[in-house]
Amino acid sequence: MNLFEKSNFNCVSSSSLDRFHSSGLSERVGTKRNGYGFCRETESFYALCLSHRRYLCYARGGLSPSRPGGRGASTYNCSDNLGYIRGLNAKQKQLVKKLVHICMIDGKKTRSRAIVYKTFHRLAPHGDVIKLLVNAIENVKPICGVKKVRISGITRLVPSITATNRQETLAIRWMLESAAKRRIGKKSISLDQCLYAEILEASQKMGIARKKRDDLHKLAEANRSFSHYRWW
Repeated sequence: MNLFEKSNFNCVSSSSLDRFHSSGLSERVGTKRNGYGFCRETESFYALCLSHRRYLCYARGGLSPSRPGGRGASTYNCSDNLGYIRGLNAKQKQLVKKLVHICMIDGKKTRSRAIVYKTFHRLAPHGDVIKLLVNAIENVKPICGVKKVRISGITRLVPSITATNRQETLAIRWMLESAAKRRIGKKSISLDQCLYAEILEASQKMGIARKKRDDLHKLAEANRSFSHYRWW
């Protein structure tokens, strides 16, 4: 097979080609230079350049490309929505990080971050994204909860005040669980669409997560007579 067929010819600048050779990618495919500092690509070399097009683009600017995604990695470019988290204070940044970490499964942080930023992109037409998220969490987070305590052989539900950090964690977890329940039997709907709908409803004091918070408050109110059993 002729390695230098006429199909899929393309040209790469000499500076990019030098960086290509220094990266070790040239060992995987044979290349040939002519007198003008350019090379003609084979089909395999053309496909390899497409798969590493980020490297060739960033090489001219002197920037380091991001790591190419492996199997199952998201193809969504998270940098498109970085404008939503610029100019935030430390507390708001911590809230966004917590949302990404709770959404993450099996350590796939890139996919989790892509889902969160896609959700922010869908929320953008409705106003300030961070303000909507904060309002949704404020409307969902529970102020109090119940804990099972065994007293005289009987298990009682003793109400107690929930810590602030725990309130935010429960609110985000409930919204993600509610968004996941929306996908049952509807595989054509993505998780970011469901999370977008849940955050929008929670900001208006509606939705499954808000109902779960109200039910917990009612349960704590019904067992208020056992509050003196709290020892912690």
